[in-house]
Amino acid sequence: MKFKVLVLAHLSMVGLHAISIDTSKVNVVWTAYKTPAKAAVSGTFKDIEFKFGKKKDSIATTLEGASATIDPMKVNLNDDVKNANLRDFFFSKFSKKEIKVTLRDVVEGKDQGTILASVKMNGKTNKVPMEYKIENGVLKARGVLDLSEFKLSEARANLQKAVSDLHEGMTWSQVTIGFEAPIKK
Repeated sequence: MKFKVLVLAHLSMVGLHAISIDTSKVNVVWTAYKTPAKAAVSGTFKDIEFKFGKKKDSIATTLEGASATIDPMKVNLNDDVKNANLRDFFFSKFSKKEIKVTLRDVVEGKDQGTILASVKMNGKTNKVPMEYKIENGVLKARGVLDLSEFKLSEARANLQKAVSDLHEGMTWSQVTIGFEAPIKK
């Protein structure tokens, strides 16, 4: 009986220190790069459909198997001209007009961890390793994908040609992808 009481007390103490993410406030972010100096252009998408793990008692259980379904035509750079350029000259060239991201192999450490994101874009799926850190009560996860791995070299070249002056003739194939979410205890 004494052992059961100790185990229950330990489990309740562990539960007091468990942290997870606030799934109602997840924000997807991405950063593309232009110009030879690799100037950053950051944005997100509107109306992303999220699904999270069934158990939400830790970061790992919340993120394991979580997914985001994104309509790339709802790109949002907080600039109507840039939004139209990306829609008309890049995303419109996709063979499939949906981006799907599924998170797997979540490893949760102390205020940091790793995630393997399975990204399906333009009908092709690739794995993108991501790392996350928790700072100031916010989880920030980042990884880098290469557009050429998704058969998007022609779409990138089309965008580069359309906005050549603005990009100084260069649109990089690497894109930093990620998400941010507040932590809840």
